[in-house]
Amino acid sequence: MLFDMDGTLVDTEVLLLDALSEVLAASGVPASALRPEELRGRDVAANLARLTRLMRTPMPERDLYARVSARMLHRLRRGITPLPGAVALLGELRRAHVPCALVSSSYRAMVDAVLPSLDPAWFAVTVAGDEVRHPKPHPEAYLTAAARLGLAPGRCAVVEDSSTGLRSGRAAGCVTVAVAPTAEPVALAVSGLTGLTVARLARLVGSEAAPRTGHRAAG
Repeated sequence: MLFDMDGTLVDTEVLLLDALSEVLAASGVPASALRPEELRGRDVAANLARLTRLMRTPMPERDLYARVSARMLHRLRRGITPLPGAVALLGELRRAHVPCALVSSSYRAMVDAVLPSLDPAWFAVTVAGDEVRHPKPHPEAYLTAAARLGLAPGRCAVVEDSSTGLRSGRAAGCVTVAVAPTAEPVALAVSGLTGLTVARLARLVGSEAAPRTGHRAAG
């Protein structure tokens, strides 16, 4: 099983928006200029480029990242509560000896700061956004994770909350599972991780059913 991190297993969006608002406010950018839907699931570098263009006095992208990430890392290292259903599902997968990978667009420092709140032992493989040449929605991250697990992509389920991530998983040839409303074609759409079980995921990966549009999430 291949899991996205932000928005899927943990809700880091509020922390990110708080950190961005604090840093950007000093450059004259109002909080209303931040549009979460334009940031969600996207490449860090692309987000940084867009955000620096909003500043009255632009700063280098590396400086913006350093300031925002310092605030994020400080908060994340104090711990973050996994989203509902995450602990139960990952624990069930481990007891069933199902190999799992964490595949994030966040950079390695962020992934490592979140992992203690999730238990690193749940993941045989982790892939961060700064460890691939082509970020989501390119399939590289999910192809890399599947290869490191020694599995064909078609035998892997990608669990994602964003359209960008779902497109990445689908392009990799994986079975895609949406845990948030989406218009993307997916094999299964649920309203959250509590709607997933090992048995349900196993049936899904073993089926040959064609993906369907998942904008109406099932329970």
